Amino acid sequence: MKIDLTKILGLFNNLNEQARYAILGGVVFLIVLLDVFFLVLPQISGIVHVNNQVKKMSEDAQQVLTDRQRINQLRKNLQEARDRLSSLSKKVRPIQEVPVILSTISSIANAYGVKIDQLVPEKKQQEDLTTSLEAKYYALPVVIKAHGGYHMFGRFLNKLENGDLSFILKDFIIQNDEKDTNTHLFSLTIKIILVDKH
Repeated sequence: MKIDLTKILGLFNNLNEQARYAILGGVVFLIVLLDVFFLVLPQISGIVHVNNQVKKMSEDAQQVLTDRQRINQLRKNLQEARDRLSSLSKKVRPIQEVPVILSTISSIANAYGVKIDQLVPEKKQQEDLTTSLEAKYYALPVVIKAHGGYHMFGRFLNKLENGDLSFILKDFIIQNDEKDTNTHLFSLTIKIILVDKH
């Protein structure tokens, strides 16, 4: 079908001015509408899709940075835990060293002016703590009865705690000595952590 443009232009020119502007406005509106539907909306959809991808990449990058900081903190915490474990491992003594440990406790007490009246390991009360492939761990209760000055005994306990011995204080009783007001009677049980390596 052949369209004669001169005929259409002639008809258009014969219309009054308002009708021509209305038709021209309608054509412009139709072109804008087609432009919006066929050009702008697909581009907006693409831009929204790209914007969502950029947002997700930005969140992922932020998560990576956070994870890197956490990894460094976790490494630091792991190293601190290893150092503490190494320090504690040095304090867990072999079960064969019980006589040496008792001798050390007695020596420390003497060094701080605390007189040991009784120092007895209770082997029947020994507890199994845990077993690994390489070793078995025990808690051996040792009853200590001593007398001396309050401050001297505090220094004695502090030295034991900071020394190369891992223990848990179980019972602790302090009584005044009726014969001497400057002297106190101490009764305590410490559980010494020991290891028996296979």
